Amino acid sequence: MEEKQVSNKDKISDKFTEERNNVSLDIRRNVEKLNNIKNLKEVQIFFLSTRQRLLEENHTLMEHLSKLKRNYRDKKGKAWETVSNLNMRYQAHEKKVIVDGKITNIQETIEIIENQISFFSETIKTVDNVLFGLKTRLDLEKLLG
Repeated sequence: MEEKQVSNKDKISDKFTEERNNVSLDIRRNVEKLNNIKNLKEVQIFFLSTRQRLLEENHTLMEHLSKLKRNYRDKKGKAWETVSNLNMRYQAHEKKVIVDGKITNIQETIEIIENQISFFSETIKTVDNVLFGLKTRLDLEKLLG
């Protein structure tokens, strides 16, 4: 079962890495399209839809993170009880090391998801900045005629 959890964690990490690379590449490609005024509507549609998709994915990840943290706290409590009820006497720092070792996979998965949420949040800010710049450019084009 331990190997399955590790491979699932690796699958999640690989999927998130691929997704980050794809989103970053798409954003770069569409920013380059901003050089041509004829592409502005297409680029604006891309960034608006990308922003919405990122918000939805970010929200979904936050829900999963909440459930995972609840599971983490539950398993940590049970592991702490198990270690505390053993016939051997451990110091508090020794118990902490043992408990942390038992729940390390969940903690690492939480960190992977938190990193992805952070990426989505920063990417949404970038998209917002591009949309603001796009609006400013459209206003400038209207002004110049």
